[in-house]
Order: sequence, then C-alpha cells, then structure tokens
Amino acid sequence: MRLVIKGVVQGVGFRPTVYRVAKSLGMKGYVKNMGSEVEVVIDGDVDEFVDELERRLPPLAELTSVEVFESGGKYDDFTIIPSTDGSRSSSIPVDTATCRFCISELKDPDDRRFNYPFINCTDCGARYSAIQGLPYDREKTTMAPFEMCTSCRDEYGEPMDRRFHAQTLSCPDCGPKYTLYDNDKKKIGGVGGFISMIEEGSVGVAKSWGGMHIVSTLDRIPELRRRYGRAQKPFAIMVEDLETARKYAHVTREDVFTGPRRPIMIYEKKEPLEEVAPGLPTVGMMLPYTPLHHILLNEISMDALVMTSANLPGEPMMIKNRDAFSLDLDCYLLHNRKIANRIDDSLIRVHGDKICPIRRSRGYVPETLPFDRSTVFAAGADQSGCLAFSSNGHLYPSQYLGDLGSYDAKVFYQNTADHLESMLGIHELEAVAVDLHPAYTSRKLGLEYAKDKDCQVVEVQHHWAHGASLLLEHDLEHIVCIAVDGTGYGEDGGSWGGEVLYCTADGYERTAHLEPFPLLGGEQAVKYPKRLAHAIHRKLGRDSPYFDDKTTAIFDKLMDKSVDTTSFGRLLDAVSAALGVCTERTYEGEPAMKLERLQLEGDISRGYPVYLEGDTIYTLEAFLKMLQDDSPDPHRAASYTYHVACTLAEAAVSTAEDYGAPIGISGGVSYNRPIVDHVRNKLKELGCDLLVHQKVPNGDMGVCVGQALIAANI
Repeated sequence: MRLVIKGVVQGVGFRPTVYRVAKSLGMKGYVKNMGSEVEVVIDGDVDEFVDELERRLPPLAELTSVEVFESGGKYDDFTIIPSTDGSRSSSIPVDTATCRFCISELKDPDDRRFNYPFINCTDCGARYSAIQGLPYDREKTTMAPFEMCTSCRDEYGEPMDRRFHAQTLSCPDCGPKYTLYDNDKKKIGGVGGFISMIEEGSVGVAKSWGGMHIVSTLDRIPELRRRYGRAQKPFAIMVEDLETARKYAHVTREDVFTGPRRPIMIYEKKEPLEEVAPGLPTVGMMLPYTPLHHILLNEISMDALVMTSANLPGEPMMIKNRDAFSLDLDCYLLHNRKIANRIDDSLIRVHGDKICPIRRSRGYVPETLPFDRSTVFAAGADQSGCLAFSSNGHLYPSQYLGDLGSYDAKVFYQNTADHLESMLGIHELEAVAVDLHPAYTSRKLGLEYAKDKDCQVVEVQHHWAHGASLLLEHDLEHIVCIAVDGTGYGEDGGSWGGEVLYCTADGYERTAHLEPFPLLGGEQAVKYPKRLAHAIHRKLGRDSPYFDDKTTAIFDKLMDKSVDTTSFGRLLDAVSAALGVCTERTYEGEPAMKLERLQLEGDISRGYPVYLEGDTIYTLEAFLKMLQDDSPDPHRAASYTYHVACTLAEAAVSTAEDYGAPIGISGGVSYNRPIVDHVRNKLKELGCDLLVHQKVPNGDMGVCVGQALIAANI
C-alpha cells in the first residue's frame, strides 16, 4: 500500500522513524520526501503501521492526514530513497530549542561535541532559519557548504542513530565555527574569549540561528543604553534556568516557557529590574535555546544576561556578519554559516492561564492555520509587519517583519514574500488583501504584488481585519469584536481604535466607538502625548495646563485641521501624559505600557462619568474629572480605565444581543491585562464570555490573518 502523509514531517526525524517502525514490523518498501509531504510504501497492514508510527512519533512531528492508495511492486527491504519536489501543502519545520540529549553531550568533556555550539540532532536545532528550499535536504539548507566528515557521515547513515538523516548534522571537525572580532574587525579569539569579555563588562554581539543578539551583563545596562541609543526600551533577559526565572519574576505557563519553542515570556516582575524594563511592571525573559546560549550561561558567573535583538533604530535585525560592526560595540562573536531566513525571538504575554502572542516568530513560524479557501496574499499592516499566503488548505503567516518604515525593512518584506511563495510553490493568486490606509507601505507593496500577479485587490478596514482574525482562529461565522488599539484608518477618514464591531467574513457594522478627539499634529501627538491631553481640554473649552499661551494659540489653529481619533490606545497615552507617567514616546506603546503599573497598583472605586449614548461612548468629561480628583494617581488611572473598559463591554453586549453573536477582543490594547480583566469580568457579570487570541497575535501582526479570510470571501 502507498501512504501519503502530511503534517509536520520535514526536518523532525520523521523519515528515520518511519524506517525504524517499518523495520521493527518486518515490512518492506520505502519512504521518501515529496516536497513537504512524505510518501511511504509498505507491504504490510496499514492500520498496524500507522498505529505504531503515531506511538513512536518524534517530539516535533505531527500528522495531519494519512491518505492510503493501492500500490504494486515488490521490495527486498525497507529503504529511504532520494527526495522529489512533489506538492508543498504540509508544514515546514520551525526552529526548536536544543534537546536534552544534545545538552547532555554538550556538557560531557568526553563527548566529541563537548561545548560544540552547533550541536543538534533530528529532534532539535535550526530549521526554518536554515531552510533555503524544499524538500528539506542538506543541499537546500545553509549547511550545504559544510561537507560531513567520516564520523558524521556514519551517524547520518545509521538508521538506529539519533542523527540518522539529520540534515544539519556537523561536529567541530566539519561544521561551522565561531570567531571573535574586536571593533577593528580583527580576529581575537572564539567563544571562550567572548565569555571573558562579557564577564569583564564588555557589550558585544552574538550571532544566533535567525539573527543576532546584543549581549551584556545586567549591571552594564546603563552603558548599553548609552551606546545603543535606547534610553527607555525594555530589554529581554536570558536566564540560566527555571529556578532563576522564578527569582526575578512571577512565572506562569511553565509548559510554554520551558518548551521547545522557547519564546520570550512577559512576566510580572518580582525583583525591581528597573534598568531592564524602566517604568514597567513586567519583564521579558527566556531560557537558552541554542547550544551557544547554554555554553554562555553554563560558563559565565552570572545567572542572567541581556539578550536583545541587534539592529539599528528602525531597521530589521542583522543577519550578515559585515553589518554587525555598524553597531560600534566592544566585540563580535560571529559564525560562518549563512542565515537563510531572518527570524526574531517570539514574544508572548500571559493573561491568567491564557497565552497572548505579541510577536509570533522563532519557534512558531511557519506553522499554519486551517484555511480551506482560495489562494490569497494578505499584505498586513505597517507596524509589527506580517504577511500571509494561503495554499492547499493552510494559511501561512510570516515571521515578524518589524515596522516597514525603512528601505531595508521593505526589502526584508519583499524577500520574505518571495521566499514563502517559492517554498509553497504558489504560481497564481485569486486576490490580494490590503489595508485601507493610503500611506501604508504594506498597502503599496500589496498593490504592486496584485499588479504583478494580475489579480483582484480587496481593501480591508483595519479593525474589521482584527475581528476577522478572531473569526478564523475560533472557527466562527460571526463575532462582536471589541477592537482596541493605537490607530487604524477608518472609512470616515478618521483614526479609529476604540470600536465595537459586528463582524463576519463578508462585512462589518460599526455599532459603537469611543468619543473622538483631535490627534493634534498627527504623528507628533503620538510622539508627544501631552498634545493629546491638551486637545481633550481644548475640545471641551477648558484651559490647558500643558503649554504656554503662545503654543496654545498655535495649537488652537490646528484643532480643526487635525484628524479625529477614537483610539483607546491614544486615550491611554493621554492619561499617561496627564499623570506625568510618560510624556514622550521613545518606543511603540511606551506611554500606555508604563501606565499599566498604575492600573495594577490602584483600586477602581472612583466614579467617573463614562457612558454610552447612541453609538458613542463618552469619555472626555470623565477624563477631566479624573484629573480634578485629588486621589493618588494609581487610583485615578485604574478607575478611569476601568470605566472605559466596562462601558465598551456593555456596548458589546448590547450588539451581541441584537445579533446573537459571541464577543471577542483584539488589537494592541488587548495586551493590557487590567483592561482585559475588566472587560472579561463585566461580560461575566452580564452573562457573557470573552474570546481572546491564543494563536494569532492580538496586535497588528494578526491583521494579515483577518485580511486573508475576508479576501477569500469577497
């Protein structure tokens, strides 16, 4: 019989397992790759074979379907035969953390791979970051230039070995190597020298699987901030083990934190760690996931290191050795293996027992979502860029592409689109989905793509896309979406972001929104949120304490010329600025993120007059009343945002009752734990549940998912 097996079957030791299962059952035939599915021919009982295969699946493998066909021919043995291109409809393997067996070898002085920073096997290691094409064979990975030595080749060819047909197999004799450079690009050593320099206070760069990290000890963060030009941005830290993580933060969802994906997890701080994440109640932490990380944390005398993405402001993370020196740091630990696909660390926040993906990248991409619809391309948004293709029953969202403001970011976007298109074997598209915002780079790139493919363009309102992403993730026909974020181009030309929408895949209705106020000076109001607080005062005819008379007179002339915003994100920025928490934004979301500390510390007992009338949730008079209250800042911030969140929930319930639809929340503001808790509790009080994201990012990385669903249904 001939079996065609689909799922996560590439780069995870699947064919060797098939071989071992067939041999153990005394079956004859063969196994081979066909693009991204696997063909198996056996001369025995299919049910017995599949049952045993499922029982012995490798840790990273997953079967989604097994198709069975009649097959003739006789075979003398069971063999693994060369790959063919075949179809491209199954999952492409993700990068996964070094497994416990490789770690044991890494730490064993008697093992030939002792302290070898590229140790891996069929159960672990770089995958997507190393794949240049399918099928997943060595010649189509970045290991192609490294010819296996005799010892590695023996392991590769031994069916009972853990490294049987491990495509990225190597050892110190035949594999990639690290070299340490100083700031003059002179070779000064290797991994040991890097560890010594970091321990002595240097700030350096270490090349990893899908990009590079800036590395320093925690006590050198002030120097890192000065030299890197990041005065306030939170840094991720890598900790030695779970026990160390518990020392620094309140650790939850340990299964995700310690699992093979190894994302950065956003946890509430236990230790102050103010230098790591200034003004925030949380800290981003991850465990080692590459062999190099294990070597660093094993041999350095600290239990935690700063490990943050290496990039120039506004640019994608670096992947080429020559580019690293532009950072002007002390040392550069670089290896000689090419990075095929740039892929940042994934970033996840935990709400109770639920995970909220913020940045879906390494360890998660290119995993798919079910998508039994037409072949489309979704261009995504401009901040936290992400694009998606659908193909053969799957939707493939890309890795995190960053903000699309620079030339290099656009090149990264286009290269990612080309790579996914090639990997999936897509030749024709039925539609391209783009955001409504006329100035979005993603829109322009999407329109160019549609022109090149000669296919239909579908324009999708930003918050409708957020709602549709919930539809796809939860397999629903309709939903009432509380869409809350910083900005999204509205059909009225305004800047939306505090919306209640009734959404289907075919259309949406805006049933309620926050009270609009001027986005005074456009992007300048986003950077300097005191302008937002000032605009609220002036819209209500009140004097403003934030600027002098001359500046106020200038701003008064801008009031009518500025775009109105209904954004909950901008309202949070205004509260943050008015309470003196953050008056200048130096990174995305900073004012609102720093406000969360007050929201967590304060009580919600203050009564502020936020109310729904018609389709408008009136918030601005309550904003002024909050500022006039002489209560401590945490109580004012907590109570005001509580009332806004609860009124949004009440408006959503009213719409849900009209349409008989479930309620969900999406958009960047839904990463704010107090706000989500307030919405959930109010809904529970009113007899409703709240749907949240667990696979698709809440923020703008999830926009392409909703766009794809809508484009496939127009």
